[in-house]
Order: sequence, then C-alpha cells, then structure tokens
Amino acid sequence: MIATDTVECGHLKIDMLTRRFFVGSNFIFLRNKEFSLITFFVKNMGRVVSRTQILEEVWDRNIFCPTNTVDVHVSSLRRKMKKHFKHDLIKTVHCVGYIFEI
Repeated sequence: MIATDTVECGHLKIDMLTRRFFVGSNFIFLRNKEFSLITFFVKNMGRVVSRTQILEEVWDRNIFCPTNTVDVHVSSLRRKMKKHFKHDLIKTVHCVGYIFEI
C-alpha cells in the first residue's frame, strides 16, 4: 500500500482505497458524504472552514444547496465519533463554520 492511500491523524485512520474510517482499531461506518467530510476536515485540521468552503469541496462547486445541509452532515458525523472521544473534535465557530482539532 502506498503511504498516500492512508491518512492518519492521532487515533484516526482514513483508508482512501477502501473508503474506511477507523478510530483506533474500531471501524466506523460512514456514508459517502460523511467520509468525504471527515477527509476534508483532516486535511484542513486546525483551520477554520466556512460552510460555503465545505459545500464547494465536499459537494460540487456548481450545486445549490442550503448551508444547513453541512450542519446536518456534521451533526451525524459528530454522533458517530462521540462514542470514541470525550469531546467533540469538530467545533462550531459561530457565524463562520467549523474547525477540526484533536
């Protein structure tokens, strides 16, 4: 396996080839957009990203959807990760967007 096929960040591991997400040794099932979203957050760790930036990168630049679509998917992703962490890794930056920090 080529090193770029796997992204690791702390206890998180993203296998890009199989599209699998792990926290430690625990596999967490993610839907397609959730997988794309966690990949985007890990690649932009420590940076504040706006809902519009997320829509443009995770969805399609030419698609029109309300920004609360991002909120719904982030909420779902948080719920799935909450079982494995004491605090949220995805923090809301009010009136701006989100920041992913470990």
